[in-house]
Amino acid sequence: MYTSKSILNLQTNQSAEQTEAAIKKHDGWFYKYNFSNGISTNLDNELINTIHQTRADIIFPYLDEFFGGKWKGVKCLDIACNQGWFASQIAIRGASEVIGFDIRNEHLNKANEIKEIANLQNISYVNKNLFDIKDNEFGTFDLTLFLGLLYHLENPIGALRKVRSLTSKMCVIETQVTRTMPNSQILNGADTSLKTGSSIGVYTSDKNHVQDDLSIVIVPTLDALYQMLYAVGFDRIYLAVPPKAMYDQYSDFDRVILFAQVL
Repeated sequence: MYTSKSILNLQTNQSAEQTEAAIKKHDGWFYKYNFSNGISTNLDNELINTIHQTRADIIFPYLDEFFGGKWKGVKCLDIACNQGWFASQIAIRGASEVIGFDIRNEHLNKANEIKEIANLQNISYVNKNLFDIKDNEFGTFDLTLFLGLLYHLENPIGALRKVRSLTSKMCVIETQVTRTMPNSQILNGADTSLKTGSSIGVYTSDKNHVQDDLSIVIVPTLDALYQMLYAVGFDRIYLAVPPKAMYDQYSDFDRVILFAQVL
C-alpha cells in the first residue's frame, strides 16, 4: 500500500471520544483525515485513498519549495473543495487565509466539521459555483487549487479563464486528460490552407460528475491543456512527472498534475 510522506495530522484538543462522535454524525467520508488524538475517518475504497496520497506527495513538496516554507501571508482558494481535505492541509501549514468553494452542502458540512475538530480558524467555506463568481468578488489568491474538476465540465476553457482571474501567483491543476490522439484538422471557409490543432474528447456525463444536469463533458488532451492554460494567461506551466511507484494513472499520464505560474 502506498503511503504519503506529505500528509500532516490535524491537531485537536478534543478527546478521541469527542472526535469519533463528531465524525460518525456524517456518512460517506471521501478523504482520510488523521487527528492527533489517534482518530481517523474511515474510507470504503482504499484506491481512493491511494489517489489522494499520490496527489499529496506530488503537490505539497512543490508548494513548500515554491513558497519557501513560509506559508504565513499566503492566501489560498480551493475550488470545488469537496470535504475540505486539501484546504485543511494548506491551513495547517500556516496559510493566513484559506477559502473553499463547493456547490454541495453535504460536502461543506463535513468540511466545517473538520474545521471545528481541528480548530482551523484560518479556513472558511462558501457554497459557490465557479462560474457565478463576479469580478473582484473575492479578489485574487496567491495560490488556487483546481483539483479533480476540469474533466467534469462542458466549458473547460471558460473555467480556466475564471481560475486565471483569481490567481496571482500559482494554480495547481489536477485532472484526467484524454489520451493522446492524432491532431485534428480544419478548413476555414475561403481559407483553403489546412490548419492542425490539438485534440479534445467529448464524453457522456455520468452521475459522478459535479454538474449532473450536463449531458456531455469536454476533456482536453495534455497538449491541448497546455495550449489552453497559456491562452487564458498563465505564464509558465510545469508538469509533475511522478515515479512509477505512484498510482499508475499518474505515472501513465492519464491523470496529470500541472503547476501554472503567473509572473
